[in-house]
Amino acid sequence: MDTSRVCLNFKASRTPGAQRASPPSLPPDACRCPRSHRLALKLTCAGLILLVLTLIGLSVLVRVLIQKPSIEKCRVYIQENMANPTDKCIHFSQDTNIWKEGLVDCATKGGTLLLIQDQEELRFIKDSAKGKGDSFWIGLNYTSTDKNWRWINGSTLSSDVLQITGEAKENSCASVSKDKVTSESCASDSKWICQKELKRV
Repeated sequence: MDTSRVCLNFKASRTPGAQRASPPSLPPDACRCPRSHRLALKLTCAGLILLVLTLIGLSVLVRVLIQKPSIEKCRVYIQENMANPTDKCIHFSQDTNIWKEGLVDCATKGGTLLLIQDQEELRFIKDSAKGKGDSFWIGLNYTSTDKNWRWINGSTLSSDVLQITGEAKENSCASVSKDKVTSESCASDSKWICQKELKRV
């Protein structure tokens, strides 16, 4: 098969009288942009870029904070009893629901409803509840079979730990507020406190 090459010459012809086209020059009275305006334009563009990057960074930060529990919601109580030291992460819920739903919510977070061990811990919980203005379910309910207040771990409430105000009857659960521990119907709505024991390394 025969292949032929075609070459084209695009050189401008040099004919007499032909002039090269040059860009039109601005008339002397035309308005030119002052140097300060050009600088202001560049600074404005840089500012807009920084603003967009800041907004992107803030949206990422908000997303991270929404996914992780806030540090304020988790307080660590350290029992100073040398015989049985316990570290707890304590979470005050933002939602309200019946006692059983609080129990389920704590379990999904890998913990339980709060078990108060002594007067010192009770003082800590009451102090923490002061700014929140609500009552909170704890892991204590009244069992009608043996007519006792029992913690969810099966142990019986000791009167040395806390005193419960209100009538103790079937389907009663305990809630704590800034100044007292109250007997309430387990079917009523309240916030709750979860605890998760931390393992010491």
